[in-house]
This record gives sequence, C-alpha cells and structure tokens, in this order.
Amino acid sequence: MCKSAILASTLLLCWSPVDSGEPIDTAFVTSGVEVVGGELGTVSDLLNPFLQSQFDAGLFRNLLEVQLLDDPTMQNDDEVEVASFPGIDVDGDPTNDFDGDNLFEVDPLGLNADGEPLTVFTPGSITAGELVAGPADLDLGGGIIIPGALLEGTISMGGTNMVTPPIAAAIPVAVFDAIPAPAPFDGFPFNYDTLTQVLAFFGVNPDVDLDGDTVNDAYSVEFVLTFVSCQLVYPSSAPIFQRGDLNEDGAMDIADGVNMLAYLFTGGSEPGCFDAADTNDDGTLNIADPILILDYLFTGGAPPAFPFGICDIDPTPDSIDCATASGSC
Repeated sequence: MCKSAILASTLLLCWSPVDSGEPIDTAFVTSGVEVVGGELGTVSDLLNPFLQSQFDAGLFRNLLEVQLLDDPTMQNDDEVEVASFPGIDVDGDPTNDFDGDNLFEVDPLGLNADGEPLTVFTPGSITAGELVAGPADLDLGGGIIIPGALLEGTISMGGTNMVTPPIAAAIPVAVFDAIPAPAPFDGFPFNYDTLTQVLAFFGVNPDVDLDGDTVNDAYSVEFVLTFVSCQLVYPSSAPIFQRGDLNEDGAMDIADGVNMLAYLFTGGSEPGCFDAADTNDDGTLNIADPILILDYLFTGGAPPAFPFGICDIDPTPDSIDCATASGSC
C-alpha cells in the first residue's frame, strides 16, 4: 500500500529486492500530519492547515510497505516488517493520491545500491489492528532522526487507512528559518521573512537544546500521522533504450541501418545495446533488423517494436540485453 513545507518537507516515512512489476497493494501513503502537542502545539491552529495544504499539493509522498503479510485484513499477523521510503506519484495528479488505490513508484533515494529499502522497521506484528514494528531510526529529514523508534499505528479493517499515536520529536530552528513567512505575515504590517519570526510573534520559542551547548535550538512537538492505502511499484533495474537507435544519438536514421549491416557482414562495431539493434524484438540479431529500419525510413514500412521513439525497458524476455542504459536516454 500504500518539496518546502514545515514537517511536510521533513517527514520521510512508505524491496524486497524486486523489479517493477505487478503493483504491491499492502502499502500506505502519508496523507496528513496534525500537530497535537509540544511547544509547537500552542500554534496548532496556525500550523495544521498549512501542513495539510502541503500534503494536498503533492510536492512529495511518503510510503510504507507492509511486508511478510499473511492476513489480508491487516488485523492479525504475528510477523511483519514495514519498509519506509519516499514515493513518486505515477500519474502526476495529486488530486487522486488519497483515493485508496493510487499508484506510486518507490523513489530510488529510499533504496540502497542493491535496490533494498534503506529503512525497515523489524521485527513487527499486528494484533487486533494495532501495528508495532521496529526499532529502526525514524528519519524525519532535515537532520532530524529519532533513533531506535517504534513505528506504531491503528490499521482499519482491510487496511484502508492507518493513524499513528502522537509521535514526540524536536524540530530544529533551522527548518523554520528556511521556510518563508506565509501570508499575511510576509507583508505589511509584519514584513516577516521566515516562519521562525512568525512563531516568535505568537510567543512560540525554541525549548529544546539539541546540541548540548545550553542554547535552545529546536521546538518540541508531538504530531499524529495519517495514512491511506495505495499501490506501489519498485523502479526497474533493467536498462532503458530506444529501439533502432544503434549509435545512441537519440534518433533512428540511415546510419543505424548501415551500422547494423556492417556489424552483421563486414566486422563492424558491435552495438552497445543489442536490444536497440533488435528492431523487430524477436530476440535475435539478423538481416531482418536493418531491413526493418530501411523499410521504415524509405518505403513506409512498419516501425520498430516498442520502445521506439521513447526511452523504456524491453517488454519482452529474451536472451539479448543492454549491458548499460543507452547514452541517448
């Protein structure tokens, strides 16, 4: 299941090492945050509408994937893990992100070099809809990390949504210094530059000393996160290419056909991407491939197989491949 904002820009919560394929539906996307306590809780009426507007704008999305799940109702399972990573909205339309089945792709920033999640809360379990998983370092971004945190939440029957209990944290002043003052505080008579100045106007001041130098440099806060169900896919590890673009100049032209003929019959250079040279996608390189190129260019013949004219992966399993992604992609 499943960028400037205050907490919204700092909360980075939702691989098994798998390639992009059938969507995974045991996942959640963060749909909101509500400040409920701490020093910042005194101005929750100011902060919460602003925070929700950032989620609604769709500038970024955070995903959770419940792994090892046996109970499809998500109510009772004695062994689960929860992977956490940023996500990308596949259709680019933020208005449907919280519909309950929107598709997201896992952002590679949340994966290691082997394509596995950087953050996994384990061990975990679900009892009567109550999820407890961890510990793991809960990274809120902006240098804010809650080490050894438990991920807790109440999951509705069927996993349509989840709500966490209040989470205590400290948000550095530097986070608010980087956020421009919202209207009307950015104009006359206030003329404030940052959200820190707005908070001071309301009597909200740093009350936590993060670095131990006896000077308070952060605001205490308690917040509740809400999630709705979604679908997610992992980014593919397969290289991308353009079918027919043998010389990787970004287009298919006569040079590509000539290069293919030279490779097949006169000892010419081997194509950098065999999939690009396999213009009919039959899994072999032979005379039919340059003929298809020339027929398309000069006699109105059929175009090369997908992906032609765009960069994408090979949709057909076969014995040839690209060693690396095409330079033109």
